[in-house]
Amino acid sequence: MARLNVFVSHRTVEAKFADALRRHLSRDFIGIIKFFISTDVTSVPAGSQWYAQLISKLQDADMLLALCSNEAVGQPWINYEAGGACARGVDLIPLCYGGMTPDGLPVPLAMSEGVMLTDERGLQKLYERIRERIGCDMPNADFGALADEFENLEREYASQLSVEAAASRRQNGDSIVQDPHVLCVSSQQYLSLGLANELQTVLDHFPKNLQHEVATTSQELFGILGPQVVDVVHIGAYVCPRTGRLYFTEVEMPSGRSLIDPPDFVEARALAMRLKSAKTRLVVIASGDSLALATELLDCTNVISPHGIFSAGALGNWMNTFYVSIKTSTIAEACELATAQSRVPMKLLTQQVPTDIQLEFQR
Repeated sequence: MARLNVFVSHRTVEAKFADALRRHLSRDFIGIIKFFISTDVTSVPAGSQWYAQLISKLQDADMLLALCSNEAVGQPWINYEAGGACARGVDLIPLCYGGMTPDGLPVPLAMSEGVMLTDERGLQKLYERIRERIGCDMPNADFGALADEFENLEREYASQLSVEAAASRRQNGDSIVQDPHVLCVSSQQYLSLGLANELQTVLDHFPKNLQHEVATTSQELFGILGPQVVDVVHIGAYVCPRTGRLYFTEVEMPSGRSLIDPPDFVEARALAMRLKSAKTRLVVIASGDSLALATELLDCTNVISPHGIFSAGALGNWMNTFYVSIKTSTIAEACELATAQSRVPMKLLTQQVPTDIQLEFQR
């Protein structure tokens, strides 16, 4: 019986769907399937390493499962991976959910027969195609229960998207922040991968007489946030796309699995509580796409969050433009300008407080 190498292509923020798919297929096909889950969680510091591994796994793949929500099908990397599979003659199966249907798929995804991930008949078709490829009996799976599980994940994801969409539309009055206190949050692992230069770019754009610090452990973070007012927090460390958890200890690239026991991390809700105590006005998440963290923090602060994959060079361009511009523009204006200049897909999500914030420096 042949072992099947399956490449799962998905958006980082939709990782829970990929996790559930791998868990059920591994169990129902008794370990015959070997998975590679395409996730860009460490795309900034480990871009070249991540890309090389992705290409290698695409070359080894016997089948590509593309998780296709409304948001995912517009992502360049989803279509890049699908196109790569088509070029090699690899079986491509689009799995639709989150407002997307097989009839609505764009090319190249539309060139393959898609199924609905939230429909038991669609899941049965998926299992049948895998069974035929492996040459085994059909597993005795509960497709109705599996469809219900994906529907629950779909509702959770839709709720997060609704919060994000409302924050993207929200507009409030002007606010001036004089002599802002800036905190850069990172880890020793990310600093060693080259992110130290990016954080220094942030700090270099603030006057030397202003208070700015770097935290690389949860203890350092908690020692600054709360006891002190911190106006801007810039995050350049691994953020779990599933939970929004912020890690300070080493993680495996690119899966994000913790390599240290016990790990040093901060839960998203705990970070939100500390940011509220510190009266933080803005958090910039610069290390990867994490809808889970961004939506959690909107209760207490404004958030600039990435949407998709970008290179370290493009991020550096965004940061340079943004932190130069906020000296004379509102944060909303600076974010818009930096995004247009660098083409890095960063989005400002606004809290229910004044968000046309301008940072004002003493001359």
